[in-house]
Amino acid sequence: MLLQAKHLIPAVNGLHWRESLEIHKLLQDNKDFCIYYNNVEKISVEKLAVALPVHLLAVIKAPDRDDKFEYLLSGIRLLHTLCELISRHSKLDQVLLDDCVLSAMMVDLVINAMVALGGNRKESWKSDNESLVEATMVASTLHLLHGFISPEFVDIVQVLLAHSKVDLFIETAFGAVHNVVRSLEAKLLYRGSDHPKKLGASPLKSAKFHCQQAEAALQFLHSLCQEKLFSERVAKNKELCGKGGLLMLAKSILSLSVSPGFVKEATTVASMYRIKAKVLSLLHHIFEADSVSFLDELERAGNLHLAQPIASEVLSLLKLGLSESPNDIASHDYPMGFVLLNAMRLAKSTILSALFCLSHEEFVSMLCSSALSSREDDATLDYDLFKSAGWVLSVFSSSSLLDVPQFKLNFQNNLTMSSYAHQRTSLVIKIIANLHCFAPEVCIEEDRNRFIKDFVSGLRKDPLSMTIQLPNSSYTPVAQRATSVCRNICSLLRHADFLITNGLDVKDLMMFRVFCKQLQPLIRSEFEGSQATVKQRKEPLNLNIERASEEPNVRVEGAATKYNVNENMEIVPRLKESDADACNLETSSLDTRSNRGKSLVEDGDGDVELAHELFKGSGSGEVKEDEKQGKKRKRSIMSDDQVELMEKAIVDEPDMRRSAAWIKKWAEKLNQNGPRVTAMQLKNWLSNRRAKLARAMSGKTSKGKK
Repeated sequence: MLLQAKHLIPAVNGLHWRESLEIHKLLQDNKDFCIYYNNVEKISVEKLAVALPVHLLAVIKAPDRDDKFEYLLSGIRLLHTLCELISRHSKLDQVLLDDCVLSAMMVDLVINAMVALGGNRKESWKSDNESLVEATMVASTLHLLHGFISPEFVDIVQVLLAHSKVDLFIETAFGAVHNVVRSLEAKLLYRGSDHPKKLGASPLKSAKFHCQQAEAALQFLHSLCQEKLFSERVAKNKELCGKGGLLMLAKSILSLSVSPGFVKEATTVASMYRIKAKVLSLLHHIFEADSVSFLDELERAGNLHLAQPIASEVLSLLKLGLSESPNDIASHDYPMGFVLLNAMRLAKSTILSALFCLSHEEFVSMLCSSALSSREDDATLDYDLFKSAGWVLSVFSSSSLLDVPQFKLNFQNNLTMSSYAHQRTSLVIKIIANLHCFAPEVCIEEDRNRFIKDFVSGLRKDPLSMTIQLPNSSYTPVAQRATSVCRNICSLLRHADFLITNGLDVKDLMMFRVFCKQLQPLIRSEFEGSQATVKQRKEPLNLNIERASEEPNVRVEGAATKYNVNENMEIVPRLKESDADACNLETSSLDTRSNRGKSLVEDGDGDVELAHELFKGSGSGEVKEDEKQGKKRKRSIMSDDQVELMEKAIVDEPDMRRSAAWIKKWAEKLNQNGPRVTAMQLKNWLSNRRAKLARAMSGKTSKGKK
């Protein structure tokens, strides 16, 4: 029989202070699996484990009272401790894990807690202590899923997606985190002298702890969204994405700032920046969803205007990210996350014009180098539910508080200086490649070549007088700008040829070359008459690029995965299956004949001559006409293990290529065993494999007849 509330309430208040190891020792001493609380009361831990989730669920649904969330946090803390004891005591394993009804009830407990914390609640003033409790409740309740499901997010995602209320969980969990960020914003803007004096944590301690809870909660949602199936489900959520709730959360996070009183609080400032980095990365995961276009859904609901503030924040970060030395947010002692890199992954901006107007030496040191003066560092918070809940609950019981618990940071994703520099350069090329695409199915005719026209127009402007200027940078005078821009592009192309083996997508580079080819006549027209020195040369500057391939179309990845790109940069649907030699999973390799040992900064006439050479041939990474030499090389984005997996699957499902559902299913399986493969790419691979087999059979038949 379930214990009654009159027994459970004092048990929760008396036992949540005990750590799992302490309870474990008490259970070893008592063979009846019972322990004492409040020194006199005795309770069966097995019965407690059965009754506690049901009791806490009833408390959540009961009318609000002043100490509701304080008591719930105590109960969540005790339930987490019992989950930690599962590995030591088989009785708890049977109760908390093997009982399907109780396991389902604990998932319901988490979902209902998120509803209470993140629903459409009336705005009301809350004391610092109250907002701290609610912030800790959000982070602790989410992390409780680790306790009774699994430490692995892939397992948690499977359980959540199988639940009938998964969409309600998604909406309210993001809403709860948004409420935490709103109350954090007010704390960070407090000045120490303005803060009301009251019993409890000091302003600095309160803000520091609150920031940790916000980071822990958002980090949990970010980790869920790193699982493709979950991010796809989030992207389809009408309330969160269609109505703009996710963008409003992102706006609140990206606009976080601190008052002068917090500037020297390095741990708080670093945590704030890591939150910004994670929300940018989270948006990137949602934008890349294959099943639905997040921005299309937003536009369909009439809420696209909500994206404008996000774009402004991203552009501000992009300006900082394109600075040569982003020292003001780089710290090795207190890692602040990949704020700048993640902003570049989302950015689409004519700020690129200013970038290419930099002096050649500065441009080369910024984007054509493997060594920067500083880089960003990232870390994940190793959240301790027991310590978090204990610290905030102690606020209500004592005026002499211990220091805020400083959770361990796991430096799991650190980049070397060269790797960071390479990623930054690769992202600049990707931005240009994406902006220069034109997809007739989703773009209006006025968008055709808009970016390249805006780019050239921006070259004429004085960046020092524009909002697009980059911090602490020097720019080439307008009179010499055409030559300087060409030199910069040549150096970037040469460096990009080296980056092919360090993370730059070949197709992005091919797109970038087409952009450069179209740029030549526009620069000539825009700057005609402004560069007498160029006109006096025997050979005019030539930015023409030879055809990257003898095939009629150049293929690209990303937003254009389902399309071909013709020489006019128009994205057109593929009307027929490609030949195996031009299938979607293969591409001609680039010629690596560039003079990699040369300095990227030349003197005198060598600049223009080098530009002519690079754009016209080897330095740009032009594709060889290897067909004439019989040395054409291929690059497959499917690993050998993935190919082997598919070959075995085709034996069981020979008509797989005709089933969109099967193709999607196997694309998801492949992504768990190697490089990412889209459903369209897999379909093309299957078609090309079939064509190869047909040609092979045809060849054997012909030989037999002879």
